Amino acid sequence: MVKMTFLGSGGGRFMTITQKRGTGGFYIEDKIKIHVDPGPGAHLRSIQNGLDPRKTDALLISHCHTDHFNDVPIMVESMTGGMLKKEGYVIGSKSVIEGRDEFASIIFPYYRKNLKDVLSLSAGENLDIKGQKIQALKTKHSDPFAIGFKIYTDSGAISYTSDTEYFKGIEEQYLGSRIMILNVTRPNGDKIPFHLATEDAKNIVKRVNPEVAVITHIGYKMHLKGAEEERHYIQESTGIKTLIADEGLKIYMNGQLSYQEKVE
Repeated sequence: MVKMTFLGSGGGRFMTITQKRGTGGFYIEDKIKIHVDPGPGAHLRSIQNGLDPRKTDALLISHCHTDHFNDVPIMVESMTGGMLKKEGYVIGSKSVIEGRDEFASIIFPYYRKNLKDVLSLSAGENLDIKGQKIQALKTKHSDPFAIGFKIYTDSGAISYTSDTEYFKGIEEQYLGSRIMILNVTRPNGDKIPFHLATEDAKNIVKRVNPEVAVITHIGYKMHLKGAEEERHYIQESTGIKTLIADEGLKIYMNGQLSYQEKVE
């Protein structure tokens, strides 16, 4: 069984600063244990939600913005047992791993020496870690090297848009996904460059037709307007079960798909 745990549905600079919604990314347990986009609070929220960062096998980092990479150093410390053993993989965009233009690599030489490997990907490239196939997907974002991810699990594919604006044909790379995770920063009628708004998400979900859609990276304006209203719009417009990636949400995927929201 594949298990996913979400560590907050927030994103963007003002949500990151205020932490009205968490920015911890999400965690996948399959052949390997993967933490995707461990932003501010990821390490603490992992522990608070019953995960052990010391057992993480790989970090996937979509691009070089703080709300997606902030907790990488402490995550590497955890994966490597306090830098006492050589363990773990860090996979990310070229801006994250190599540094590009105004972005410097966030993986310092100090951390690289204790990791099994540090790998950069561009859209369309694939890798395999212990039988876990991961594909980098195309985005259109202010970090021009940003990528999304498609993770092929034993129970089906999980696609993650990362931060991107809508572009022609974007949906094709997500086809065949059982779970579709979308970074939806703005509500309907308040679109900005380089990010998806609710109408964009609706169009993607309708075309991809996953079993469930999860919206995350909710920006401050969408939070104030009411993310639940936007979620309901996507679900009613597409007929696809749509969830918000609130901290503690768990999705289980095998022959069937089920989910469990955090009980306070």
